[in-house]
Amino acid sequence: MFPFFFGDPDQPLYGVYHMPEPVGASSVGVVLCQPILHEYTDARRALRALAERLARAGHHVLRFDYHGTGDSAGAGEAGDVERWCADIDTAVDELKASRGLDEVGLVGLRFGATMAAQVAARREDVPFLVLWEPIVKGPDYVQRLRRLHATWLDYESRQRPEAKQHVSDTELLGHAFSAQLEQGLVAADLTQLTFPASRRILFLDEGVSDGLGALERQLHALGPMVEERRFDGGQVWSREIDGEQAPVPREIVTSIVDWISGSAPDE
Repeated sequence: MFPFFFGDPDQPLYGVYHMPEPVGASSVGVVLCQPILHEYTDARRALRALAERLARAGHHVLRFDYHGTGDSAGAGEAGDVERWCADIDTAVDELKASRGLDEVGLVGLRFGATMAAQVAARREDVPFLVLWEPIVKGPDYVQRLRRLHATWLDYESRQRPEAKQHVSDTELLGHAFSAQLEQGLVAADLTQLTFPASRRILFLDEGVSDGLGALERQLHALGPMVEERRFDGGQVWSREIDGEQAPVPREIVTSIVDWISGSAPDE
């Protein structure tokens, strides 16, 4: 595991590279696209476990923080969907260039999956795409976030009555939430994307995202090779208020690793 900065030297992105074991075992690269806001924090342990498992299976893996998040440069208030999609492009190009790879696949969770799909739809060098409980319709997602925020604020107010005095229209669940970010989220609609017929796509459905069935039907109609796998539980991006972080979903991680390994070209 090698942490490093990459991209624009004036606004670098923070990444962690996981080297394949054994070294040189595979020419397959994988970029992990994290969820956003509070879901990023809750899912971090699971995505690290996924990266480690993929590396042990012989793949080059890069996980990273979007601009203005985690340890990457930029203020939290600068969160922007278009910029974050460009960050995914940068991560793909970095892994390709630094490891001499021709193609790099994408694995995304929640809105990270939504952005991964947007990037994959416009690139020819993304051979496979894993959509782990993607956000299909942005407006529905924003509504759910606002309901969760109201619940969280009510809980905090009962614990600390002064909490409501610090409410801000530019924050959501303790994270910066600008009008520009909201606009980008609302504009997201995966049913409007098209993919090359050769693109292999894996859906991981935990029964949470609205519209996932409609998205799958749309992709099947367009001709790409789509596979869906359903799981009960996991939901590493979500935890009860004041609750413990969800355990790493071993079954889901194993399913992703096996599927990607099965899609790798013969050496």
